[in-house]
Amino acid sequence: MNKVEEQAKLVDHSILQPSNSDGDPEIQCEVAGKYNVASLCVKLYAVKKAAIFMRDGKVKPGCVIRFPHVESSTRVKAFEAEKA
Repeated sequence: MNKVEEQAKLVDHSILQPSNSDGDPEIQCEVAGKYNVASLCVKLYAVKKAAIFMRDGKVKPGCVIRFPHVESSTRVKAFEAEKA
């Protein structure tokens, strides 16, 4: 593994911008796979789709809970984590 590849494995690529469309997770999965980053962070609703696209296991899909609004109760956050 060269230095660029080593550095890429330290990167978590995220697509959390409010302007993203429903097609963006698929496109960004391709980008994440191309550069072989550590993970791709998507919105909660896109986790399942990202997991399907990233099924080869090289890039891990993930999400944030209650982003960008973190003021929810622990119960709500736990529910969203279970959904993910």
